[in-house]
Parts: sequence; C-alpha cells; structure tokens
Amino acid sequence: MNTSSKTASQQLADVLHAEIPGEHLARVLSDAMAATMTTRAGTVEPDHKTRVQAAALVLAYKVGRPVERQEVVSVNVGADSDADLAARLKRSPSLQRALRATGSRPAPRHSTSRLPSACSKR
Repeated sequence: MNTSSKTASQQLADVLHAEIPGEHLARVLSDAMAATMTTRAGTVEPDHKTRVQAAALVLAYKVGRPVERQEVVSVNVGADSDADLAARLKRSPSLQRALRATGSRPAPRHSTSRLPSACSKR
C-alpha cells in the first residue's frame, strides 16, 4: 500500500511503529506497573493510581477494552396522557436524566406574561 492511499492515522501508526519498537513500549508499561511515590514523610510507597492505569492500558492492548454500557431510555409521548407521563417522570431517575440531557424544559402550564400596556385597549 503506498503512502498516498493511507489515511493520516495509518501513516502515523507506521511512523510510530518504525520509531518506537514494541519492546520499548512493553518496558515502559512494565515500569509503570511498578511505579512508586515518595510521601511527604519521606517514605516510598506504591503509586497505585499509576499502576492501575498502566494495568488497564496493558489489558486494553492484550484483551481489548470492555464494552461501555449505556442506558437507553425511550419514551412514547404520543401514547401516554400528560398526567401519566408526569407520574413516570417523578418516579424514574433515568427518565429525568434523559430529559435533562436533551436540554428540554417543560412548558409552563399557564402563561403569566401579559400584553404590554401599550398594546392593550380598553
């Protein structure tokens, strides 16, 4: 495959593969999994945050990333009455989150705005 038909990410992967051998990456990740930190008291302790991140990266390369679960909420608004939908909204935190995520706000029941006095005639 010539370089003109490769995407930018494929070209980058080729350059990185040529410049940084896999053994070097494995050594860096192995070192990160043995990371330590020095506390204010001067004691050396394991750096668990760095170790866990390195282990997660190694697992992602070796096994693959786990499936990220997402909750899907579907609401059939036309089939329910407004009262039933309001009751479902009160007892369903996931429906409340979905409504907030859309940026929707319920319309006010009664308009409190009045016509400007210049527009009203008596």
